[in-house]
Amino acid sequence: MKDNGVLEDDYTKVTIGTIVTISFAIIVYFLVSDTTEFVTNASDSFSSSSIIILFYRILCFGASAYAIVYMFTCGPGNMRVVNLTDNQEILLNPVGKEKFVTFSSWTLLMCVAYFLLATINQVITMVGEGVTWLASLQTITFVTGISMAFLTATVVRHIILPREVRIERDHGYMFLYHEQIMHNFAAIFLAFEMLIIRPDLSPKLAVFGLLIGIAYITFAYLFAYFGGGYFVYGFLHPKPKIAPLFVTGLACSIAVFYFGLWYANLVAEYNYWLSWLIVITWLLLIVQFKPDLENMNQV
Repeated sequence: MKDNGVLEDDYTKVTIGTIVTISFAIIVYFLVSDTTEFVTNASDSFSSSSIIILFYRILCFGASAYAIVYMFTCGPGNMRVVNLTDNQEILLNPVGKEKFVTFSSWTLLMCVAYFLLATINQVITMVGEGVTWLASLQTITFVTGISMAFLTATVVRHIILPREVRIERDHGYMFLYHEQIMHNFAAIFLAFEMLIIRPDLSPKLAVFGLLIGIAYITFAYLFAYFGGGYFVYGFLHPKPKIAPLFVTGLACSIAVFYFGLWYANLVAEYNYWLSWLIVITWLLLIVQFKPDLENMNQV
């Protein structure tokens, strides 16, 4: 209800209609495009016979997989969510699998999936012929995982953490081991994988960013209506007038980040070290490894 006592318009149907429309558009695109061919072509460029690269992939997988284990063993978390019924913020302390409803946790899972598939595929190709569908799945998890990781790191560094500092709220818990992997190292691991491997990516693969975005939004709505009764992110609540734009923006932003990373990878064809400079500079602008206590004390 607004301050003047007038009820706000409920845009739930419009928001859900937007999700359905985007989902339908993605399905149509896959049916009429040659995306499968581009995935297959790109998959070949991820193969490697280097023992060093294999060791790097195993190391990244181990560090990321341990973050999942840590999420189950570190005790209750801190999660500020909004109720589905009244769109009011509440504080929850999730444990175990309850922590895997955030976009950040999906980023972690995608990072783990990529390095697991990359390790398996490399071992298979080193001892025999590769498996096409596994290689394609590796490519898909890469393009979605790296885009999600860069988006997550950017939002945490430039939106979430500054807000915590501004309201002088303790946010040290956001720098626990699993949070560091989700918010920082997933982007770092996947970025250096791209720089080292130099995969043959296509801008058409950005559709997978859009796909994972709408998949997460769909999950968030199903969870809110049939599971937990809340949204992890307030902007996902369907009632506000701006909700359809936020839903569209989240889905599209992953694809936009992919375009940026695709271009950085493309630069390597003309200047290898310039590509490294672009990606490392980008990383330095979006990662943060400790609380900004100095600025918090100045607020």
